[in-house]
Amino acid sequence: MSYFLGQQANALKNFDITIDGIKLTISQIKSVKIKWNINNFKISGEIIYSDIGNIIENLPIRGENEVILSMKDFDDKISTQIMKVIDVEYTMSSSGIPTVKLVLLDPISIAAIQMYNEMSWKKESADKIIDHEETLKPLLVGKNKDFGSPNEKHENFVIPLNVSFNVVAHWLARHNNMMFFQNRTDFIFQPLNKLFSKGKKGDKFRYKTVNTAYRRRIYEYNVNMGKLLETNLFQPDAKVASFDIGNKHSKWTNETFKDALEEVSSKGSIDPKLTSTTNKHFYKSDYLIKDVVDFMWQKNSYRGLELEILVPGQFDTNIGDIVELDIVNYNKHTQPEANINGEWLIQEIVDVIRPPDFLQRITLARNKFSS
Repeated sequence: MSYFLGQQANALKNFDITIDGIKLTISQIKSVKIKWNINNFKISGEIIYSDIGNIIENLPIRGENEVILSMKDFDDKISTQIMKVIDVEYTMSSSGIPTVKLVLLDPISIAAIQMYNEMSWKKESADKIIDHEETLKPLLVGKNKDFGSPNEKHENFVIPLNVSFNVVAHWLARHNNMMFFQNRTDFIFQPLNKLFSKGKKGDKFRYKTVNTAYRRRIYEYNVNMGKLLETNLFQPDAKVASFDIGNKHSKWTNETFKDALEEVSSKGSIDPKLTSTTNKHFYKSDYLIKDVVDFMWQKNSYRGLELEILVPGQFDTNIGDIVELDIVNYNKHTQPEANINGEWLIQEIVDVIRPPDFLQRITLARNKFSS
């Protein structure tokens, strides 16, 4: 990655880190990483720096110290991220100057992990349980709140005293077919197909552009095209029943998950229905039951293809965005890569900062059956 450092499009215009109010100098900082992922609410990260002033002993740094990162990118977008230290690694080199690695986590996630409330609800939806005065609602401040309600409510839902609310919140999201995460601007509890329906955001990501200062230039990319086991695409066949009302004959056959997707013409926006054939027949597939198809599609198949790209850092880029790629064929240099051109969902962003440079490793995902 060092090959791409020092280019104009990567430059941060401002960068400050303080630990409990003590400011690190730019020369001390070796690297900073902050990770965001749509499959988890937490924001995690790390800072590696040379401890010239022996801050680790003078403060001291023993965990739970507050770290504030204030930054302005090349587009003049400002980011202020507050984190807490959850682990400290200390290495003494032969030069006698210690190197410190601070492992970071956002304060809301720490509070959720530490929250053990024995509570119960009668007929309540998952979003109301998570966004409740006695759970996370007092903590969800400083960003927009984008919460939606699942179709079903939980009957007599009980949280035992020995289970962290962080575990409960993610369990509720998974079992209600919802995504629960935070990006730079929002707290989000929504079904994945709402992210698909938002449409593409921002300029195209382009590979090998003539303009070296292009803000969405792809420096390098890596494609994983065969994640069958992880994406759970080896689905069992469903039973399919068709019935002739005239002669009272019934017929049972099998149908694959891919066949079912083609039947409902699904590209991420799901609205499956029972399918009528003619006046004398009816047709039903287990896969065309809405909740089942939603679950298999949204939690598995959307990650059939994954693409990791390295690009200049932009604070306007968020997990959950739909973005478009324009990638030149590596061999022909003219024709697009048919399998990886087009629209993708951003599922993970890792901010990689080596002051003053700011790059992002972005993991994109989409369905294997999409064109």
